[in-house]
Amino acid sequence: MALAAGARRVLAIGALSVVMLLWGTHLAYPLQRLQHIRWTFAGHVIPVYYFFIVFPMLGAGAAALALRPRPSKWMLAWLFLPLICIPGILSSSDPLWSVRQWSSWIVRGVVPGGIIFLLCDQRARVWLLRWIYPIIIVAAFLGLAELYINDNPIVDRAFIDIPPVAQQDAPFYRPMYQSYSVFRSLRPQGTQGNRVPYAALILAFLPLGIWLLKYEKRFYRAQLLGVGGLASILLLAQVRAVWVGLSAAVLFALSTGLLKGFRGSARIAGWGALCLCVLLLLPKTRTMLSDRFRSFNAEEISVRTRLDVLQTAAVLKDRWLAGVGFGQFPAECRRYYHSDMPWSGTPDNQYLRWAIENGVVSLGLLSAFLFWVVRSGLQRVRSMRDARQADFYRSLLVGWGGLAVSFLFFDGFYWGACNMTFWSLLGMFATCLENT
Repeated sequence: MALAAGARRVLAIGALSVVMLLWGTHLAYPLQRLQHIRWTFAGHVIPVYYFFIVFPMLGAGAAALALRPRPSKWMLAWLFLPLICIPGILSSSDPLWSVRQWSSWIVRGVVPGGIIFLLCDQRARVWLLRWIYPIIIVAAFLGLAELYINDNPIVDRAFIDIPPVAQQDAPFYRPMYQSYSVFRSLRPQGTQGNRVPYAALILAFLPLGIWLLKYEKRFYRAQLLGVGGLASILLLAQVRAVWVGLSAAVLFALSTGLLKGFRGSARIAGWGALCLCVLLLLPKTRTMLSDRFRSFNAEEISVRTRLDVLQTAAVLKDRWLAGVGFGQFPAECRRYYHSDMPWSGTPDNQYLRWAIENGVVSLGLLSAFLFWVVRSGLQRVRSMRDARQADFYRSLLVGWGGLAVSFLFFDGFYWGACNMTFWSLLGMFATCLENT
């Protein structure tokens, strides 16, 4: 029996509200810090926050599917995408843990992105601009303040030490590597507890700020200040991965035409250069940037670690088809790591990790899906007569592309906020395909 129009509207609003609430929460607070709050369930210790993410998101996903009984080819492709990980899970030495990690990627990434793709309307775009984007602006200024006052009220005094759990056979939870428990990210840690995913998230929303400056004339100075805060923290966070992602985003913006016809771009660039000069007058700023630029060499610790971990790709010699299983990189690749650098259990490259855990074929299928969506979406955007609407989609794509490039330097799908943002921005961009 078909749902009444009123019921359908309530379900749609409810499902989108869940996504936007949890997305905003992930952006505003490092939920992984809540792992110290645990319940015992079926004999296993489980962080409580899993319950407050999994059940609401699955309920919202079920509501979204109920509202779209006639699937399009794009909807079917989105629904069946996670199946490309099944061969790796079946060949995993710890299939229960692989299912758990696979489910986490789906629930905190593919599901919210899919809900947005299925239900996104003008109301959802308003939530993006009035809820999600302001959180990112606040996060940017929090990072700037953290750099200069050397304090972060979210991270410094909140749940820093997360005791490990000795449950080797638990399907839901595993002990942390010692290197994880003692490691502290350099500042700014922002709202994520680590400056790399934090700065990558800022990068993902900068093009949206450019779009607002181009088309929204109300509160222009406030919007300009917000974009200035985003751009400033991207520079001062000193994250080389994000500098690479930002360079790619600029190229994407130029190639897609996002900056075309933007009369205020020269004025904004001038103000940006002036603000940069003011910041460079501060000795601390000059020291931070000069030290970071000098780190672009093969002997620097983080560079050496990323180079040395490439040798773990040797595991693909015998496991290239299906991989070692979702989430199994730390356990299966350690014996392939021969370096005087401490083993950290991560390749700091999401795409290398995907290939190792799920196989080369799975990486090819994932890449083909993303390329298909982006290429088809761009064709649709170029045919739009409304320049404002077309540039909105371009800003989503440019931000998503910059974030995707930054994943070359950290495991983006294993950070809840980055995973959710990657798929949510792609889902919102993909809504332009539903009429094709």
